[in-house]
Amino acid sequence: MNSLDALRKMVDHYPGGRAAIAVRLGKTDEVLRKELSGSHSHKLGMVDAETIAELCHDAKSEHRHALVNTLSTRSGGFISLPVFEMPGAANLQRTMSDVIREMSDVSISTIEGDADGVISDNDLSRSLKEIEEARTALQVHEVHLRSKNAAGKPVLRAA
Repeated sequence: MNSLDALRKMVDHYPGGRAAIAVRLGKTDEVLRKELSGSHSHKLGMVDAETIAELCHDAKSEHRHALVNTLSTRSGGFISLPVFEMPGAANLQRTMSDVIREMSDVSISTIEGDADGVISDNDLSRSLKEIEEARTALQVHEVHLRSKNAAGKPVLRAA
């Protein structure tokens, strides 16, 4: 996953989608679509990418950490991010299924990449992409776990 892939995922999961983000950026939906597509004629700037990340964070959208995960993975480090409550009911079966699928992809890419006893640059790149997607799935699962935990606790009222 590259930065544009991450931003597209974030925008797709933002309430109202790309059209809502475009309005917030002062752009048309079509211009933002072209910028997110990687078109040579339209470039998405860093300030707009940061604004998208901020909007997704404020909305607590499901994939709000995709860009930071991509950037941290590609720059050689990964930071632990705070987890926030998600609105709505937690679906632990779906998020756990996503984790298992992504970890399976990590396993497959690693086993296939090491089949000849050498990890090529392409093998490494493919495996790191799968690891990044697994991290994202784990973060989403953690958010849902925490949300379900919080939802099951009684509300204490002052006497």
